[in-house]
Amino acid sequence: MNIKVSTNISSEFKETSIIINAPELSKEVEDIIKYLSNISIVPNQIIGNKNNKIYFIDLDRITCFFSKDKYNYMRTKKDIYRVKYKMYELEEMLEQKGFVRISNSCIININQVECFDISILGTVLVKLKDNTQESVSKRNITQVKQLLNERGK
Repeated sequence: MNIKVSTNISSEFKETSIIINAPELSKEVEDIIKYLSNISIVPNQIIGNKNNKIYFIDLDRITCFFSKDKYNYMRTKKDIYRVKYKMYELEEMLEQKGFVRISNSCIININQVECFDISILGTVLVKLKDNTQESVSKRNITQVKQLLNERGK
């Protein structure tokens, strides 16, 4: 699919708008619409709490989000912070930023993955760059494989 991009920048416009002209509503066009619709709602940072202090953590520093003892946390290479979001909210909010849910209690940053270990029969372990590892649930293996296939294209 070849895409032609045109811009028209002028102070006469009061807001930014995007117009898509296509011969049909294909899967690619739907993907573009979905991506563009999520641009404004996807943050570049997540707020985390640690020791009664609030921190703004850049998404690229986060290795994963996980649940433990009824709370949700995010982990970086150096620290762990508590987050206010529910796992499903994080999943929806961050899917366009390279995060993928690998189990009910864990969402990983695919850019922080060192490798996938499939040596144990029937299970997949994700080794992260912060020297931790997480298990991919059987329920989420298909989603992880799909993401890897998309990124490999």
